[in-house]
Amino acid sequence: MPPPDKTFAGFLLSTLLVLAMVMFSPVQELENGAGLDLLYALRGPRPAPESVVIITLDSRSARDLGQSPRPERWPRILHARLVNGLAERGAQAIGFDVLFEREREPADDRALANALRRSGNVTLIEGVSRETVSGPDGKALASVDRLTQAQPLLREAAWANGPFIMPKTPDGVIEFWGAVPSVGDRPSLPLLMARRMGRNPEDAHDGQRRILNLYGPIGSIRTIPYSAALELVADPVAGDAAFRGKAVLIGFSEFNQSRQADMFRTPYSTPDGLDISGVELCATALGNLLEGSSLERPPQLASTAGLLAWGLLLALSWRLTSTRRALAVTLALALGWLAVAYASFAWAHLWLPVILPTAIAPLIAVAGGLALHMRAARQREDQLAKALDRGLSLQGSAKLAKLLQGHDGGRLVHGVCLCSDIESYTSLSESLSPEATRDVLNSYFEIFIPVIEAHGGHVMDIVGDSAMCLWLADDSAADACSKAREAALDLHQRLNEDETPGALKTRFGLHYGQVFLGEVGSDQHRELRVIGDIVNTSSRIQGGNKPLGTRILASGAVVSHGGDSPRYGYARTLGAFTLVGKKTPLELHEILPAPQSPALASAFATARSAYAADALEAAMAHLHQVLEELPHDGPAHFYLQRCRDRLNGSQVPDGDGHIVMTSK
Repeated sequence: MPPPDKTFAGFLLSTLLVLAMVMFSPVQELENGAGLDLLYALRGPRPAPESVVIITLDSRSARDLGQSPRPERWPRILHARLVNGLAERGAQAIGFDVLFEREREPADDRALANALRRSGNVTLIEGVSRETVSGPDGKALASVDRLTQAQPLLREAAWANGPFIMPKTPDGVIEFWGAVPSVGDRPSLPLLMARRMGRNPEDAHDGQRRILNLYGPIGSIRTIPYSAALELVADPVAGDAAFRGKAVLIGFSEFNQSRQADMFRTPYSTPDGLDISGVELCATALGNLLEGSSLERPPQLASTAGLLAWGLLLALSWRLTSTRRALAVTLALALGWLAVAYASFAWAHLWLPVILPTAIAPLIAVAGGLALHMRAARQREDQLAKALDRGLSLQGSAKLAKLLQGHDGGRLVHGVCLCSDIESYTSLSESLSPEATRDVLNSYFEIFIPVIEAHGGHVMDIVGDSAMCLWLADDSAADACSKAREAALDLHQRLNEDETPGALKTRFGLHYGQVFLGEVGSDQHRELRVIGDIVNTSSRIQGGNKPLGTRILASGAVVSHGGDSPRYGYARTLGAFTLVGKKTPLELHEILPAPQSPALASAFATARSAYAADALEAAMAHLHQVLEELPHDGPAHFYLQRCRDRLNGSQVPDGDGHIVMTSK
């Protein structure tokens, strides 16, 4: 049984509130750490663009060139030699992630400046430092970012100059500035190099913070030691293959990170502390710009709305199914989101949240859902216990108890009442001891009750040999009437036709309408009962079976809500009757398991019409026609006897267009 609507609405609201609180708490920062790490782990490294090359000032090159282990002390004539060689080998864009802030040997500085002018495609890095502005009392009032540029000789000789800033987070660096707003929106080094490589300089997104789309761990972008690069540029064939048409970044990078200061933590940092150098991250930013592959995040509003809708979907699974299935659905949905997030990350470069929707939101939904189901289970147990106290079976009680939830005094419902009665029960009970009678009835109801419940009915009351059953029509009157007819036919077959052990000949009466379902009794003892004229009338209809010689009688209200079929039986109109103890005439129909032949049906209908018109001789002729083929037809015998009684004047007069029943 699903939780009550009000309870479930509270569950939905609480789930969304808790999820919203988590979304705007520090927990959401897990997406920048564990979430991004998970997406990179699922995707794995991806090929770096071949158009980007890194030349590293490293310890190996220092040994090969006989230079200082500190690359900033290397003579600038080496850089001039490298720039000239790269220009000769066709490098399309050259960038120095080395800050030439101070003047060095004048001849070397001039040589480097000349090389920068000749190549015409070199971009130099600019430094950005943050300085604190203090008041007279020494308290910090603000902070200002100051730009540090290369010395004028080199700055003016370069094609362009630009900074490269990566905002740091507790989880490392994941972004860079396309243009740095704190120093006048100056284009960054990788953006300038991308423009030099032919990328559209009017891109509207250049000034935004961009999310790095990493290629892999350190060394994923082709990296050449400085000394090896000098050898390559001296070789026209190998140098052209290595550098022609490419963007070349020159900077500090060491696999021996004890000698590297410019290192940054990323999702590809290894547990032993191997991080990625600043020049490789700059090359990553350049590669992203050239490929148009920077990561994108959905807008904050769309992301918030999407996560809340996701939480709503997770919660709904706990309304529509059982606990075990809800757990399976929650897990499947979480894995489905993870698959979508992975595909979006790997192929569309879209960074969707994963920790909140695949871990935290499902946990919130599971915790709330389990509490909801446990509460519903406790309510169900209380309802079942109460229903059993009222005399209902376990199987039939749950729906009735739910129907009365919130209606302590009971409520009006529409339904079909079936009243049954065992033929010759009085004589049977007189011939048996009380214990034997009990055993006979127990065997009988072991057949009777399961059939009623199997067809969706509820055994509401058993008094001696008579049972009162109810089919609720809260969803569909036609469905309730059809199921009641089907149950009566099934019982007729088992109890009246088959030689089923424990079976006793039984008659049935069915009527449809509004009844009151509720508790009846005193504070000392209460029972759930169905009360109303429909109940009494179904009993009177059942009583009409005996004089009419039928087994199943149904009112016109039942027949009008369901069509004839082999499953639900065929209704044979018997006419209008005023039943014993009733004042209002009622149209009665016999429910048959198979239809009568058209000839017999026509003969019986003609006889009824003739009887109503007081053409008794004609009516009798047609009734004899029916009895010739069906000698035991009860309704034909009933009408034939009525004709005879009226002819000899011994019959109680009929009403206006209906038959008044005087016995049951």
